[in-house]
Amino acid sequence: MAESTAGRQPVTRVGIYNRCSTEEEAQKNALAVQAEESREIAQKKGWMIAAQYIESESGTSIKNRTEYQRLLEDMEKDSFDIVMIKSIDRLMRSAKDWYLFLSKLTDNNKRLYIYLEDKFYTPEDSLISGIKAILAEEFSRELSKKIKNSHNRRQELHRQNKAAGLNITRPMFGWDKIEKDKYVVNEREAEAYRTAFSLAREGKGFYLIANEMYDQGVRSKEGKRISAVQWRKMLYSPRAHGTMIIHQREYDFDAKRMKKLPPEEWICIDNALPAIVSREYQEEVLKAIGARRVDCQFGEYTRDMSRVGMYDLSGKLVCAVCGGVYYRNSFRSGQRRLAEWKCSTALKKGRTAFHKDGCDNINLVEENIHKLVEKACKDQYESLFGTQQNIIDETLAAVKKAIRDDQAEKEMARLKKELDKLDRKKKVLFEKLMNETIQDSEFKEYNKQLDRQIAPLSEKIRALEEKSSVYADYETRLSAIREFLCKGGAIDQAKTKDLVTRIDRIMVYPDGRIEILFNRVKLLGLLKIYDGSIIEEKLDEQFFRITTRYIHTNVYRERRDEINKKILDIFRNNPHICAKELPAMLGVGYSYVNTSIRELKTAGRLRYKQNGFTHTGTWEVLDG
Repeated sequence: MAESTAGRQPVTRVGIYNRCSTEEEAQKNALAVQAEESREIAQKKGWMIAAQYIESESGTSIKNRTEYQRLLEDMEKDSFDIVMIKSIDRLMRSAKDWYLFLSKLTDNNKRLYIYLEDKFYTPEDSLISGIKAILAEEFSRELSKKIKNSHNRRQELHRQNKAAGLNITRPMFGWDKIEKDKYVVNEREAEAYRTAFSLAREGKGFYLIANEMYDQGVRSKEGKRISAVQWRKMLYSPRAHGTMIIHQREYDFDAKRMKKLPPEEWICIDNALPAIVSREYQEEVLKAIGARRVDCQFGEYTRDMSRVGMYDLSGKLVCAVCGGVYYRNSFRSGQRRLAEWKCSTALKKGRTAFHKDGCDNINLVEENIHKLVEKACKDQYESLFGTQQNIIDETLAAVKKAIRDDQAEKEMARLKKELDKLDRKKKVLFEKLMNETIQDSEFKEYNKQLDRQIAPLSEKIRALEEKSSVYADYETRLSAIREFLCKGGAIDQAKTKDLVTRIDRIMVYPDGRIEILFNRVKLLGLLKIYDGSIIEEKLDEQFFRITTRYIHTNVYRERRDEINKKILDIFRNNPHICAKELPAMLGVGYSYVNTSIRELKTAGRLRYKQNGFTHTGTWEVLDG
């Protein structure tokens, strides 16, 4: 017979939260003792420990207390019935956070047990508990003030040039701490530090410096890669010439976060550290870095492209109205971000409606202008775009030659020949043993010698065979690459990018007219590579000039055109289909489909032929 459960008491589940107060942080095992103590109390009361949350974070802000956040999440999941704490100040020291916690406790129908007082929290305790939370918060505030005052005292001593110690808590690349407030230069790290300064002086950017230093084996104190951002901070830091700047930030107790202080409150300590470079040298390098930043501003670009820009169209697009170059920026259109080129005068001064010196010329979407240039160049220079197969063959042949190792094949043949020779020696040795020409001991000795020679040869042959199998994979990949290049427009796009470098300027007119002006010498040099029959004397200036028209489209228009094309295809394949079936097939709404059908009818691309006076009919696609 099954045991009856009618008289059983339900198991009480408890979630234990442990956290040390600030003054107990110096006690090494305080948190471990509290955790063990709370578990023993729960077990004595016969409660099942559903979870235990041990918080090592001692700050007053609950945002960074991950175990407290987990406690609240589990409370909402009904993981326990009781929350156990040692005392209120172990849970938090903010009156506001205390009342928010009580609100969550009530909302989730949980109980709070404070084992130091051996009692459950009740609504009647709200006043005294609130007072305790306020007192705990005030205690933390006062403690924070004392710590802050201690820092201020140290800083004041620095202002008076009296020794007080730097109190640097983190390791610094380039220096080693040998005792309290005493540092010496780490010569290995300092040499890397100086090399980074030298590279920056030569004109290399921070990303190049980071990569080069990493390749040289330079690592941080923790053995990790030093990023470009870190190198920038290190090169700009006055620490490099021995000056320390402290008191740049301080903790705001009320806001529960660090805040930046104004420069006038900073404390500058000269000769606080042994210098790695001189102040004059650091200032010289930083001045060189600043000069490069100014030189790279887009405003310095000239129409004859004496400076090269970040993008292939930089400095080439020129406004035919005001003569200003076009600048590149971006904007969000639908679900994607598009690059757009705008007249620099319009960007600086606005349109003429707002500024008499402004400009009203059109904007250009980058991907559309690239397509326009590619099509115009294809039409004008057929000889350049008609030689794709030769380029593909030559490119793949070069790649194949680069990855194929003929030397490895020769080496494998040589090793196999030598291996065969040693195998033959082993056979002869065995025959001599069988014919009793040599003794058994002599056979063993000579056989061992041959095995020692054969083992490395076999290993080398195995490695070369693996390399050969990898090459077989390359053959498969090259076939796939050939297929992609033949089908796609990668070659044409590459040629277009090459042609853009031969463009002197692209004149942009308000009516959408685009005039592409090529550099005669540069373009001829490219065309003659692909078509040796070109005779320069027979080419007039019009050959180096292309006039076309830019038609502005946006993603909404592109989507509409795509849906319209699908509708025409559906009606072409099934003229009897009802229009109300289209939204489900196309994944759009009824109104969107109605707008598209109306648009197609207006454009004369679609019409509906009704069967007499019935409600039936057919759709007719007018391709003409």
